[in-house]
Amino acid sequence: MSTKPTVLFIDDDAVMRKVYTVGLAMAGIPMHVVSSPEEALAVLEEKTIDVIVTDLMMPKYSGVDVITAVREADYTKHIPILVFTSGGNMDMVEKAALAGATEIMQKHNTPPPKLIERILKVHADATGKK
Repeated sequence: MSTKPTVLFIDDDAVMRKVYTVGLAMAGIPMHVVSSPEEALAVLEEKTIDVIVTDLMMPKYSGVDVITAVREADYTKHIPILVFTSGGNMDMVEKAALAGATEIMQKHNTPPPKLIERILKVHADATGKK
């Protein structure tokens, strides 16, 4: 049995954090849950993270800022990044893709089991496991 990836989950919406991270926890996926890009960058400096799930629209710094910072740092540039957005702002979605997002998903189309499936898939792809 393969080990499950450690996920960094970033979302400024407390309800979204709860809904999705409860599902991840029930699936046995280890995670660090934060409410801002600033907190996320601190976690990345201290912990080993296998997959990042980030909201796109957040106050002060956006998911695009997270992607850019992750892709610029040698110790994190390999980490798959799933952008998890409420949608609406296509300009931000395009910027996220250009910044290096691995995949972009709409929250309203992605129940927790589907998010878990995508996390496991991008992790397997990134580590060469099938």
